[in-house]
Amino acid sequence: MGSLSQSSSPWTEMPKCIPKENSTLTYCVYTSDVFANGRGISFFTTPSVAERVAALPAFTRKDLYDKVNIFDDPPWEIKVIPGRGRGLFATRTLYRGDRIVAATPVGVYLSDALVPDFKLGYIYLHTAFIHLPKPTQQLFLSAMAGSEGDPIMERVNTNAFSGDFEGEPHFLMYPETARMNHDCRPNAMYYYDPKTLIHSTIAARTIEPGEEITIPYDNILRQRSERQKSLSNYWGFQCTCSLCSSSATETARSDTRIAEIIELQTELANWSPWSTGTPTKAEMLISLYEEEHLHAAKATGHTFAALAYNAVGDKMMAEWHAELALEAGMVNSGPNDDERAMKQLLNDPEGHWSWMARKQTREL
Repeated sequence: MGSLSQSSSPWTEMPKCIPKENSTLTYCVYTSDVFANGRGISFFTTPSVAERVAALPAFTRKDLYDKVNIFDDPPWEIKVIPGRGRGLFATRTLYRGDRIVAATPVGVYLSDALVPDFKLGYIYLHTAFIHLPKPTQQLFLSAMAGSEGDPIMERVNTNAFSGDFEGEPHFLMYPETARMNHDCRPNAMYYYDPKTLIHSTIAARTIEPGEEITIPYDNILRQRSERQKSLSNYWGFQCTCSLCSSSATETARSDTRIAEIIELQTELANWSPWSTGTPTKAEMLISLYEEEHLHAAKATGHTFAALAYNAVGDKMMAEWHAELALEAGMVNSGPNDDERAMKQLLNDPEGHWSWMARKQTREL
């Protein structure tokens, strides 16, 4: 397997593809051992996805990774947790908005590529692993394996994040981030930039030294029974976090609050002439977020409130909540449309699309 000589290709190994007679689609392994300052990355995907990937800023901009994958002095340490494997624990105080981990994936695998022929798929999965730089291979193998079986596939099953990548379902392997354990009320959140492939984990509240850093593995805005079922089915464990271990009375109260949160979010996001979203309901939503310890939703709550007040012409309250939304920071999604909307509202409340929007519709 020789290195590619074409300067236009980001791949440093010749793509290795499953023979077409073994699959209705072509699946290939693509590797760059110089990606992200030598961390390396392997894809097991289709040629069409690989072609789109090669045109992303991730491969066309070399300056993106100067402050990424730096773990010389991280604000955390790895500790063994009896009965639960390992976890990340803060070594210094972290404040809301502080970046805990920023990393690129070492592997990206199209889920469908492993389905047609599991045995053959595993062979190519191993090829994707072997082409990585040696230090990255060691990092990969340092991840926990959920059960006995193929050492590469089990680590992907246990640690990889799933999601759409270039319009197709893929697994993305971030070994450092995968060391964080799940909590239904986590103290950190993460977001992923599909153009740079950078996965960032951000503190959602103040985290004290010695405190475990936790993230959500699943949608935490669900009632307890739904969370338990989903985590068991997709991640293979029963959650024993403080929320899931609370009394039946506390669980019922939490489930009720979650149902109310979902209902209020739906009402406040409705901008039709029949919308029932009001500033009062936005304030209720903020209170419920706080009662449920949904720290990452703080900015979302103030965003809803800013828009709700602006929609009835209360400029002062709209600006106040917009400032609080920006101050809180979008810790679970990075720079996004909500952040831009709040900046636009602060700059010109009356010129913002939400100005008097609900007052006008109610007068129709």
